Amino acid sequence: MQHADDIALRRVKMLVEQYVLARSRRYDFVSTELACKAIRQVVRSPIEDAQLDHLLARSAVQRGHSVRFDRIGPLETASPNFSEEQPA
Repeated sequence: MQHADDIALRRVKMLVEQYVLARSRRYDFVSTELACKAIRQVVRSPIEDAQLDHLLARSAVQRGHSVRFDRIGPLETASPNFSEEQPA
């Protein structure tokens, strides 16, 4: 089963590279939400959304593009410390 997961992860990495290259032809940024939706339509990803965001960000930055971490989801998932009240 590990071999199948390795192949699936390799496919995801290739799709990330292809998405960033295609996106860079028209825009100077990559949206993590849009990229995740597009990639998950093509292949079932063996990694979590946060890991996929990091793959996307790494690929985009290597090509000189900015990254928009705009995933729509629970606040706790995005930033666990943000929901805590800070003392004044």
